Amino acid sequence: MTEAIGIAWTTLPSREEADRLAAGAVAAGLAACAQIDGPIRSHYTWEGHVESEEEYRVTFKFAGAKMSDLEAWVHAHHPYALPQWLAIEAHHASPAYRAWILGVR
Repeated sequence: MTEAIGIAWTTLPSREEADRLAAGAVAAGLAACAQIDGPIRSHYTWEGHVESEEEYRVTFKFAGAKMSDLEAWVHAHHPYALPQWLAIEAHHASPAYRAWILGVR
């Protein structure tokens, strides 16, 4: 069976925080790639109040075996009390792209 690759997302309050988290995860060898989108506008309920904030989304691509370590690292370095963390397994990737992600150690 082929080793899984994962994709995960989180959001941050500023481009600087997003850059710091993305660069740190890649430098730590936990993600092969981290991309930043934004600004985006998020509408959500927090502590019983409807909120709206500008945020930056970070998308991580990583070897599936690193998912738990990446999640723990993101939570330890994230400025939010309850960071968004959504992760999925990529069911298909081109062979060369899969090999590149899995080759990042």
